[in-house]
Amino acid sequence: MMDLPETSMINFFNTVLISLSELTPTGDSCSVDSLISQCQSVVFGGQRGEYESVLSHCKHCGLLQIKNKNVTISALGLKFLSANRERYFEINEAQKQLITERIIFRGSWNNHARELFEHFSLNQTSAVYELSVIDSSSTKNLNATIHFFKYLGILQEEEFVIQVVRKYAELVYLLTADSKAITEQQLEKILMENRKIGAQAENAVVEFERKRLEKLGKPAQASMVKRISTLNAAAGYDVESFDGTSDDISPNRFIEVKATTGHEIRFYWSSNEMSVAKKKKEVYWIYMLKEFREDKPQDSVPIMIQNPEYSIKKSDYLTLEAHTFLIKEIAEVELSEHALEEIKWYQLV
Repeated sequence: MMDLPETSMINFFNTVLISLSELTPTGDSCSVDSLISQCQSVVFGGQRGEYESVLSHCKHCGLLQIKNKNVTISALGLKFLSANRERYFEINEAQKQLITERIIFRGSWNNHARELFEHFSLNQTSAVYELSVIDSSSTKNLNATIHFFKYLGILQEEEFVIQVVRKYAELVYLLTADSKAITEQQLEKILMENRKIGAQAENAVVEFERKRLEKLGKPAQASMVKRISTLNAAAGYDVESFDGTSDDISPNRFIEVKATTGHEIRFYWSSNEMSVAKKKKEVYWIYMLKEFREDKPQDSVPIMIQNPEYSIKKSDYLTLEAHTFLIKEIAEVELSEHALEEIKWYQLV
Protein backbone atom coordinates (compact mmCIF):
# COMPACT_ATOMS: atom_id res chain seq x y z
CA MET A 1 0.00 0.00 0.00
CA MET A 2 1.54 3.29 -1.12
CA ASP A 3 1.84 5.89 1.65
CA LEU A 4 -0.31 9.00 1.52
CA PRO A 5 1.58 12.08 0.34
CA GLU A 6 2.42 14.97 2.62
CA THR A 7 -0.32 17.61 2.59
CA SER A 8 2.22 20.08 1.18
CA MET A 9 2.59 17.85 -1.89
CA ILE A 10 -1.11 18.05 -2.83
CA ASN A 11 -0.70 21.60 -4.14
CA PHE A 12 1.88 20.30 -6.60
CA PHE A 13 -0.87 18.16 -8.16
CA ASN A 14 -2.18 21.41 -9.61
CA THR A 15 1.28 22.39 -10.82
CA VAL A 16 1.59 19.07 -12.65
CA LEU A 17 -1.88 19.10 -14.20
CA ILE A 18 -1.74 22.76 -15.24
CA SER A 19 1.68 22.21 -16.80
CA LEU A 20 0.46 19.09 -18.59
CA SER A 21 -2.59 20.92 -19.96
CA GLU A 22 -0.29 23.64 -21.34
CA LEU A 23 1.99 21.08 -22.99
CA THR A 24 -0.87 19.02 -24.43
CA PRO A 25 -3.69 21.45 -25.33
CA THR A 26 -5.31 18.86 -27.61
CA GLY A 27 -5.27 16.15 -24.95
CA ASP A 28 -2.43 14.04 -26.35
CA SER A 29 0.66 12.92 -24.44
CA CYS A 30 4.07 14.35 -23.70
CA SER A 31 7.24 12.91 -22.24
CA VAL A 32 7.75 12.73 -18.50
CA ASP A 33 10.98 14.73 -18.88
CA SER A 34 9.17 17.53 -20.73
CA LEU A 35 6.50 17.68 -18.03
CA ILE A 36 9.03 17.83 -15.21
CA SER A 37 10.96 20.57 -17.00
CA GLN A 38 7.75 22.56 -17.45
CA CYS A 39 6.90 22.14 -13.74
CA GLN A 40 10.37 23.30 -12.73
CA SER A 41 10.02 26.41 -14.87
CA VAL A 42 6.65 27.23 -13.31
CA VAL A 43 7.76 26.86 -9.68
CA PHE A 44 11.12 28.48 -8.96
CA GLY A 45 13.53 26.13 -7.23
CA GLY A 46 11.51 22.99 -7.93
CA GLN A 47 13.61 19.84 -7.77
CA ARG A 48 13.34 16.98 -10.24
CA GLY A 49 13.19 14.41 -7.44
CA GLU A 50 10.14 15.96 -5.82
CA TYR A 51 8.28 16.08 -9.15
CA GLU A 52 9.06 12.46 -9.86
CA SER A 53 7.41 11.69 -6.51
CA VAL A 54 4.43 13.93 -7.33
CA LEU A 55 3.96 12.18 -10.69
CA SER A 56 4.13 8.81 -8.96
CA HIS A 57 1.33 9.84 -6.58
CA CYS A 58 -0.74 11.35 -9.40
CA LYS A 59 -0.45 8.11 -11.33
CA HIS A 60 -1.30 6.00 -8.29
CA CYS A 61 -4.48 7.93 -7.51
CA GLY A 62 -5.62 7.99 -11.15
CA LEU A 63 -5.07 11.61 -12.17
CA LEU A 64 -2.43 10.68 -14.77
CA GLN A 65 -1.55 7.76 -16.98
CA ILE A 66 2.13 7.06 -17.62
CA LYS A 67 3.23 4.55 -20.26
CA ASN A 68 6.61 4.20 -21.95
CA LYS A 69 7.79 7.42 -20.26
CA ASN A 70 4.89 9.34 -21.81
CA VAL A 71 2.20 10.95 -19.69
CA THR A 72 -1.45 11.77 -20.42
CA ILE A 73 -4.17 13.23 -18.23
CA SER A 74 -7.00 10.88 -17.19
CA ALA A 75 -10.75 11.57 -17.06
CA LEU A 76 -10.43 12.02 -13.29
CA GLY A 77 -7.48 14.37 -13.85
CA LEU A 78 -9.63 16.48 -16.16
CA LYS A 79 -12.32 16.66 -13.47
CA PHE A 80 -9.68 17.71 -10.94
CA LEU A 81 -8.37 20.38 -13.32
CA SER A 82 -11.84 21.67 -14.24
CA ALA A 83 -12.57 22.13 -10.51
CA ASN A 84 -9.76 24.71 -10.56
CA ARG A 85 -11.06 27.10 -13.22
CA GLU A 86 -8.88 29.98 -11.99
CA ARG A 87 -5.79 27.77 -12.44
CA TYR A 88 -4.47 28.52 -8.96
CA PHE A 89 -1.61 26.36 -7.75
CA GLU A 90 -3.12 26.00 -4.27
CA ILE A 91 -5.72 23.24 -3.99
CA ASN A 92 -9.27 24.51 -3.45
CA GLU A 93 -12.25 23.15 -1.53
CA ALA A 94 -13.90 21.64 -4.62
CA GLN A 95 -10.72 19.70 -5.37
CA LYS A 96 -10.49 18.51 -1.78
CA GLN A 97 -14.03 17.15 -2.02
CA LEU A 98 -13.22 15.44 -5.32
CA ILE A 99 -10.17 13.76 -3.76
CA THR A 100 -12.30 12.68 -0.80
CA GLU A 101 -15.16 11.20 -2.80
CA ARG A 102 -13.29 9.73 -5.76
CA ILE A 103 -9.86 8.77 -4.36
CA ILE A 104 -10.19 8.40 -0.58
CA PHE A 105 -13.50 6.55 -0.39
CA ARG A 106 -13.78 4.98 -3.83
CA GLY A 107 -10.28 5.01 -5.23
CA SER A 108 -6.69 4.00 -4.67
CA TRP A 109 -6.42 5.56 -1.20
CA ASN A 110 -9.44 3.78 0.29
CA ASN A 111 -7.22 1.26 2.10
CA HIS A 112 -5.97 4.11 4.28
CA ALA A 113 -9.56 5.17 4.98
CA ARG A 114 -10.66 1.63 5.75
CA GLU A 115 -7.74 1.07 8.12
CA LEU A 116 -8.47 4.29 10.00
CA PHE A 117 -12.25 4.09 10.22
CA GLU A 118 -12.15 0.56 11.63
CA HIS A 119 -11.18 2.32 14.87
CA PHE A 120 -14.13 4.73 14.81
CA SER A 121 -17.47 4.01 16.48
CA LEU A 122 -20.93 5.42 15.94
CA ASN A 123 -22.24 7.81 18.59
CA GLN A 124 -25.87 6.69 18.78
CA THR A 125 -27.00 10.02 20.20
CA SER A 126 -25.50 12.29 17.56
CA ALA A 127 -25.35 9.71 14.72
CA VAL A 128 -21.74 10.74 14.09
CA TYR A 129 -18.71 8.47 13.70
CA GLU A 130 -16.06 9.46 16.23
CA LEU A 131 -12.78 8.50 17.86
CA SER A 132 -11.63 9.53 21.34
CA VAL A 133 -8.19 11.14 21.28
CA ILE A 134 -7.58 10.07 24.89
CA ASP A 135 -8.46 6.39 24.39
CA SER A 136 -6.96 5.91 20.94
CA SER A 137 -3.41 4.85 21.72
CA SER A 138 -3.80 2.01 19.22
CA THR A 139 -4.14 4.53 16.39
CA LYS A 140 -0.94 6.50 17.00
CA ASN A 141 0.55 4.96 13.90
CA LEU A 142 -2.38 6.44 11.97
CA ASN A 143 -1.73 10.04 13.03
CA ALA A 144 -0.45 10.92 9.55
CA THR A 145 -3.70 9.67 8.02
CA ILE A 146 -5.76 11.60 10.59
CA HIS A 147 -3.79 14.76 9.80
CA PHE A 148 -4.27 14.23 6.06
CA PHE A 149 -8.02 13.65 6.44
CA LYS A 150 -8.37 16.77 8.60
CA TYR A 151 -6.65 18.74 5.84
CA LEU A 152 -9.17 17.46 3.30
CA GLY A 153 -12.12 18.29 5.57
CA ILE A 154 -13.17 14.68 6.25
CA LEU A 155 -12.42 14.91 9.97
CA GLN A 156 -12.81 17.58 12.64
CA GLU A 157 -11.71 17.61 16.28
CA GLU A 158 -13.83 18.84 19.16
CA GLU A 159 -12.98 18.46 22.87
CA PHE A 160 -10.59 15.52 22.50
CA VAL A 161 -12.91 13.72 20.06
CA ILE A 162 -12.16 13.29 16.37
CA GLN A 163 -15.37 13.23 14.34
CA VAL A 164 -16.25 12.39 10.77
CA VAL A 165 -17.83 15.45 9.13
CA ARG A 166 -21.52 14.60 8.85
CA LYS A 167 -21.79 14.75 5.06
CA TYR A 168 -19.24 11.90 4.81
CA ALA A 169 -20.94 9.61 7.36
CA GLU A 170 -22.70 7.49 4.74
CA LEU A 171 -19.44 7.01 2.82
CA VAL A 172 -17.77 5.79 6.01
CA TYR A 173 -20.63 3.36 6.56
CA LEU A 174 -20.44 2.04 3.00
CA LEU A 175 -16.66 1.65 3.28
CA THR A 176 -16.75 -0.29 6.54
CA ALA A 177 -20.14 -2.05 6.39
CA ASP A 178 -18.68 -5.31 5.14
CA SER A 179 -16.38 -5.61 8.15
CA LYS A 180 -18.21 -3.77 10.93
CA ALA A 181 -21.75 -4.69 11.90
CA ILE A 182 -24.24 -1.87 12.26
CA THR A 183 -27.89 -2.05 13.17
CA GLU A 184 -30.70 -0.81 10.98
CA GLN A 185 -31.57 1.77 13.66
CA GLN A 186 -28.01 3.11 13.63
CA LEU A 187 -28.01 3.41 9.86
CA GLU A 188 -31.37 5.18 10.06
CA LYS A 189 -29.78 7.89 12.20
CA ILE A 190 -26.89 8.29 9.77
CA LEU A 191 -29.27 8.71 6.84
CA MET A 192 -31.58 11.10 8.69
CA GLU A 193 -29.56 14.14 7.65
CA ASN A 194 -29.62 12.92 4.06
CA ARG A 195 -33.41 12.81 4.24
CA LYS A 196 -33.44 16.45 5.32
CA ILE A 197 -31.44 17.31 2.22
CA GLY A 198 -33.81 15.12 0.18
CA ALA A 199 -36.86 17.01 1.42
CA GLN A 200 -35.26 20.35 0.55
CA ALA A 201 -34.31 19.01 -2.88
CA GLU A 202 -37.91 17.91 -3.51
CA ASN A 203 -39.16 21.38 -2.61
CA ALA A 204 -36.56 22.87 -4.96
CA VAL A 205 -37.79 20.63 -7.80
CA VAL A 206 -41.40 21.66 -7.15
CA GLU A 207 -40.38 25.32 -7.49
CA PHE A 208 -38.35 24.55 -10.61
CA GLU A 209 -41.30 22.75 -12.26
CA ARG A 210 -43.67 25.58 -11.45
CA LYS A 211 -41.32 28.09 -13.06
CA ARG A 212 -40.79 25.84 -16.10
CA LEU A 213 -44.54 25.43 -16.67
CA GLU A 214 -45.21 29.14 -16.14
CA LYS A 215 -42.60 29.91 -18.81
CA LEU A 216 -44.42 27.48 -21.10
CA GLY A 217 -47.65 29.43 -20.57
CA LYS A 218 -49.28 26.79 -18.38
CA PRO A 219 -50.10 28.65 -15.12
CA ALA A 220 -52.94 26.26 -14.21
CA GLN A 221 -50.65 23.24 -14.44
CA ALA A 222 -47.91 25.13 -12.59
CA SER A 223 -50.23 25.70 -9.65
CA MET A 224 -51.01 21.96 -9.52
CA VAL A 225 -47.40 20.71 -9.25
CA LYS A 226 -47.10 19.02 -5.89
CA ARG A 227 -44.79 17.00 -3.71
CA ILE A 228 -46.49 13.70 -2.89
CA SER A 229 -43.69 11.92 -1.02
CA THR A 230 -45.14 13.22 2.25
CA LEU A 231 -48.57 11.81 1.35
CA ASN A 232 -47.60 8.46 -0.17
CA ALA A 233 -44.10 7.24 0.59
CA ALA A 234 -44.69 4.08 -1.45
CA ALA A 235 -45.61 5.91 -4.67
CA GLY A 236 -42.17 5.32 -6.17
CA TYR A 237 -41.66 9.00 -7.03
CA ASP A 238 -41.67 12.31 -5.17
CA VAL A 239 -43.30 14.97 -7.33
CA GLU A 240 -46.29 15.04 -9.69
CA SER A 241 -45.98 17.49 -12.57
CA PHE A 242 -46.82 18.02 -16.25
CA ASP A 243 -44.83 17.96 -19.48
CA GLY A 244 -46.45 21.23 -20.54
CA THR A 245 -47.35 20.18 -24.07
CA SER A 246 -51.12 20.27 -23.53
CA ASP A 247 -53.71 21.79 -21.19
CA ASP A 248 -54.58 18.45 -19.60
CA ILE A 249 -54.88 18.77 -15.82
CA SER A 250 -54.01 15.13 -15.17
CA PRO A 251 -50.34 14.82 -14.13
CA ASN A 252 -48.16 13.23 -16.82
CA ARG A 253 -44.66 13.74 -15.42
CA PHE A 254 -43.75 11.70 -12.35
CA ILE A 255 -40.47 12.78 -10.82
CA GLU A 256 -38.16 10.94 -8.43
CA VAL A 257 -35.79 13.47 -6.86
CA LYS A 258 -32.19 12.57 -6.03
CA ALA A 259 -29.67 14.94 -4.46
CA THR A 260 -26.03 14.82 -3.48
CA THR A 261 -23.59 17.36 -2.13
CA GLY A 262 -20.87 15.82 -4.30
CA HIS A 263 -19.73 16.45 -7.88
CA GLU A 264 -20.68 13.16 -9.50
CA ILE A 265 -23.95 11.44 -10.33
CA ARG A 266 -24.45 8.91 -7.56
CA PHE A 267 -27.70 7.84 -5.91
CA TYR A 268 -29.63 4.87 -4.57
CA TRP A 269 -32.63 3.65 -6.50
CA SER A 270 -35.01 1.38 -4.61
CA SER A 271 -36.63 -1.70 -6.11
CA ASN A 272 -40.04 -0.01 -5.70
CA GLU A 273 -38.89 3.11 -7.57
CA MET A 274 -37.42 0.94 -10.31
CA SER A 275 -40.64 -1.06 -10.59
CA VAL A 276 -42.76 2.10 -10.90
CA ALA A 277 -40.35 3.51 -13.48
CA LYS A 278 -40.67 0.33 -15.52
CA LYS A 279 -44.46 0.68 -15.56
CA LYS A 280 -44.61 4.41 -16.30
CA LYS A 281 -41.78 4.41 -18.88
CA GLU A 282 -41.59 7.78 -20.72
CA VAL A 283 -43.61 9.72 -18.12
CA TYR A 284 -41.23 8.75 -15.29
CA TRP A 285 -38.25 11.02 -14.69
CA ILE A 286 -35.34 11.22 -12.27
CA TYR A 287 -34.21 14.76 -11.44
CA MET A 288 -30.66 14.64 -10.09
CA LEU A 289 -29.37 17.66 -8.14
CA LYS A 290 -25.57 17.64 -7.81
CA GLU A 291 -23.58 19.87 -5.44
CA PHE A 292 -26.81 20.57 -3.56
CA ARG A 293 -26.53 23.23 -0.88
CA GLU A 294 -29.07 23.57 1.88
CA ASP A 295 -28.51 27.33 2.09
CA LYS A 296 -28.88 27.83 -1.70
CA PRO A 297 -31.14 25.03 -2.99
CA GLN A 298 -32.14 27.05 -6.04
CA ASP A 299 -28.54 27.08 -7.33
CA SER A 300 -28.50 23.38 -8.18
CA VAL A 301 -29.40 22.83 -11.85
CA PRO A 302 -31.34 19.56 -12.29
CA ILE A 303 -30.05 16.77 -14.50
CA MET A 304 -33.10 15.04 -15.97
CA ILE A 305 -33.20 11.33 -16.84
CA GLN A 306 -36.34 10.33 -18.71
CA ASN A 307 -37.46 6.69 -18.65
CA PRO A 308 -34.47 5.80 -16.40
CA GLU A 309 -35.27 2.07 -16.23
CA TYR A 310 -34.36 1.97 -19.93
CA SER A 311 -31.89 4.83 -20.36
CA ILE A 312 -29.62 3.93 -17.42
CA LYS A 313 -29.29 0.31 -18.50
CA LYS A 314 -28.34 1.27 -22.06
CA SER A 315 -25.94 3.99 -20.89
CA ASP A 316 -22.18 3.62 -21.35
CA TYR A 317 -21.37 6.16 -18.65
CA LEU A 318 -23.64 5.08 -15.80
CA THR A 319 -23.66 1.75 -14.03
CA LEU A 320 -26.29 0.07 -11.89
CA GLU A 321 -25.07 -2.20 -9.12
CA ALA A 322 -27.72 -4.88 -8.87
CA HIS A 323 -27.22 -5.77 -5.21
CA THR A 324 -27.82 -2.29 -3.90
CA PHE A 325 -29.38 -0.52 -6.88
CA LEU A 326 -26.60 2.04 -6.57
CA ILE A 327 -26.39 4.24 -9.65
CA LYS A 328 -23.00 5.86 -10.08
CA GLU A 329 -20.92 7.59 -12.70
CA ILE A 330 -18.13 5.50 -14.23
CA ALA A 331 -17.24 7.82 -17.11
CA GLU A 332 -17.99 11.37 -18.17
CA VAL A 333 -21.77 11.58 -18.51
CA GLU A 334 -23.06 12.97 -21.80
CA LEU A 335 -25.61 15.69 -21.14
CA SER A 336 -27.53 18.09 -23.35
CA GLU A 337 -28.19 21.58 -22.07
CA HIS A 338 -31.66 23.13 -22.26
CA ALA A 339 -32.99 26.56 -21.33
CA LEU A 340 -36.33 28.29 -21.14
CA GLU A 341 -35.52 31.97 -20.83
CA GLU A 342 -33.54 32.28 -17.57
CA ILE A 343 -34.15 28.78 -16.20
CA LYS A 344 -31.82 25.96 -17.22
CA TRP A 345 -31.53 22.20 -16.92
CA TYR A 346 -29.45 19.31 -18.25
CA GLN A 347 -30.82 16.09 -19.67
CA LEU A 348 -29.22 12.68 -19.99
CA VAL A 349 -28.61 11.98 -23.67
